Formats: sequence, C-alpha cells, structure tokens
Amino acid sequence: MKKRDKRRERKEIINAFTMILQIGLAMMTCMAMSFGIGYYLDRLLGTKYWVMVFLLIGIMASIRSLFILVGKIQPPRTPAGMGEVGEESAKGEPDAGSKKDAP
Repeated sequence: MKKRDKRRERKEIINAFTMILQIGLAMMTCMAMSFGIGYYLDRLLGTKYWVMVFLLIGIMASIRSLFILVGKIQPPRTPAGMGEVGEESAKGEPDAGSKKDAP
C-alpha cells in the first residue's frame, strides 16, 4: 500500500470519527439543555411534569439535529438531465432561467 493510500484511509477514519462525535455531542446537548430547563421549571413552579415535557422536546430536537448533520453528508441529488438554474444542459442549451440569454 502506498503512502498516499494510507494517508487517505487515515483521513477518512478521522472524518468518520469526528462525524460520530459531532452527532453524539449534538444529541446529548439538546437533551441535556431541555432536561435542565424542565428541571428548573419543576423546581420553580413546584410541579413534576415539566421535566418529561421538555425531555420529549429535547429528544425531538436531537433527532432533528441528527437529520441535519446526516443530510450534510449526502447532499440531495438532482434528477438526471435536470441541472440547476443557470447551468447548461447536456445538449449545450442554457436552461430557461439562465442569465446568458438575458438582454
């Protein structure tokens, strides 16, 4: 195995580890913050249900942050043959929203 292959493999492993760490920290932060707010409200108001309400909100927020972080790994794909606005198609013709054909 060549040196650059080892470097590339090491870099991929480090990137995967940092993504796992980032996902874990984001999820724990969301749940811990919401639990803390619920606990504080329960102590302040003398109730016992705000912890559960805010913990559920924190779980939903952590799932949302998980989807956001994972979505950054795999960007949405455009259908074949359909470029972004302003890009030329495979035939060399500009799309309808291209600025090239503007006066």
